[in-house]
Amino acid sequence: MRVKIFTKNSPETIEFGNYVKELAQKLGFTVTEKDADVIIVIGGDGTLLRAVKEGLPIVGVKFGRRSSLLDVKPEKIREALELLRENRYTIEEYIMLEGKSKKINTVAFNEIAVLFNIPETVYGSVIIKEKKIVFEGDGVIVATPQGSWAWSYSATRVLLHKDVNGIEVTFLNPITPCIKSIILPQNETIKIKLENKGRTQNVRVVSDGIVVGNLISNEDEELEIKVSQKKAKILRFFCQNELDEIIPSYCF
Repeated sequence: MRVKIFTKNSPETIEFGNYVKELAQKLGFTVTEKDADVIIVIGGDGTLLRAVKEGLPIVGVKFGRRSSLLDVKPEKIREALELLRENRYTIEEYIMLEGKSKKINTVAFNEIAVLFNIPETVYGSVIIKEKKIVFEGDGVIVATPQGSWAWSYSATRVLLHKDVNGIEVTFLNPITPCIKSIILPQNETIKIKLENKGRTQNVRVVSDGIVVGNLISNEDEELEIKVSQKKAKILRFFCQNELDEIIPSYCF
């Protein structure tokens, strides 16, 4: 089996990554940068978000502050690699979102957000089945179930269980009468556009924490978000039965 080591950029994590590389080679794995079968992610949730874009099954080694989706503790890496070698694991699939506009094409594991670009409110609308929800505030987040207990959770304190086939739309600090969040079926398409504020609005589109483009009101653009055909696959070797602090584990 060919594995790729993907680490957080910190001295401790890189050092541990070198140890995992040597251990994997001793156990019969081929460590490579190209044409891998599996990615071994060592870090936190941010590292996972970068690695998942490569579209390969992931072994997640918990080396971050929360790392709720990475279930292999560093001291259990040998056991996990032995189980991987013997194909003794389960595969958990996670939906991803795709966001498209005239200039943007992105895929996200956690969320896609439209946010203010300067310290000024965003005045826009979310369109679902031709019905429009107008909002004004810091922006709007569209989150997957796993993303609902990341950034979205900090805004609403609402959790979307992983077994619920839904996506969550969260309105950030709305100053107009507006719902705080709404749960939609995964087959819905969500459109976000900017409304006429009397002057040009230029706002950021953020995909898993990375700015991927802008929406500009005078260009009459809209951002279309829906569930992607691509899915993230994370290999599970151990089941965590307790909550990870206040964040639910993947077994929740």
